[in-house]
Amino acid sequence: MTWSSSLQESPLPRFAPPETDRPSYGAALADVAEALGWSLLPWQALVAGRVLEHVDGRQAYRDVGVGTPRQSGKSTLVLSLIVFRMLSAPSQRLVYGAQTRLAARTRLFDTWFPRIRRSPFKDLFSLSRATGAETLRCSNGSTLALLSTEESAGHGETVDLAILDECWSLDASSEQSVRPAMSTRANAQLWCLSTAGHERSVFWRSKVDQGRLAAGMGLDTGLAYFEWSAADDCDVTDRSEWWGFHPALGFTIEEETIAADLASMPLPEWRRAYANQWLSDTDAAGWAVISRDTWLKAQI
Repeated sequence: MTWSSSLQESPLPRFAPPETDRPSYGAALADVAEALGWSLLPWQALVAGRVLEHVDGRQAYRDVGVGTPRQSGKSTLVLSLIVFRMLSAPSQRLVYGAQTRLAARTRLFDTWFPRIRRSPFKDLFSLSRATGAETLRCSNGSTLALLSTEESAGHGETVDLAILDECWSLDASSEQSVRPAMSTRANAQLWCLSTAGHERSVFWRSKVDQGRLAAGMGLDTGLAYFEWSAADDCDVTDRSEWWGFHPALGFTIEEETIAADLASMPLPEWRRAYANQWLSDTDAAGWAVISRDTWLKAQI
């Protein structure tokens, strides 16, 4: 498959909620993305279209889980969602948490806000930079605050949209800090996004297992879970297989980049990053099972 031909193709998720005929706000989110300077990738459009389905304005899903390989475009989808939700109604309260508060702060300050400032929305948003009170503000009264992952961080506040990113590195206290704050908001949503983790990623593993079960049962309300990953029996060293599980391949990442990292990274970490496969303690052996030199010679 060539780079140019791949531009019209994108793999389907291994797990996803079923299609329905309900109306969706997905097109409105796509318009926001265009204004921010990019078009939604096919996988992003699929997620946005389904999780923003509603019945008479009441959203069908309260919980959203998204599992993808690294470098798939989670960050651009999240920013599009944030701006869309802040503009959708006045006085929306949003919170965003990542693996550390510093990581979340850096993303907001160095990536997201500069993009907003270059968009048609620039006059609608401002940024408070005070340490510990970093806040993105919209002229309609909507706000985005950074989430401290302590269990008590979100108590006493109402939350319309909570986003937990890099969930493989978080624990249950992150969800416990925001779940009660969503209880009085009819259209509140909790988004959990991540690449696969390791045996210590108990919180994200529980979300993955719950999401796969919901998708397998064909549930179309409550929880929407999407996962792009290689199956356990997939030969992830076969380049032709990559097009079946990496949703950004041929769009924002090239095959040669993935191949170069395969040759240089420990195999278990490469599988986690690019195939969205889970690590276990036995994975520490990595190339000890088949040496990198042996594998590379077999490709000649």
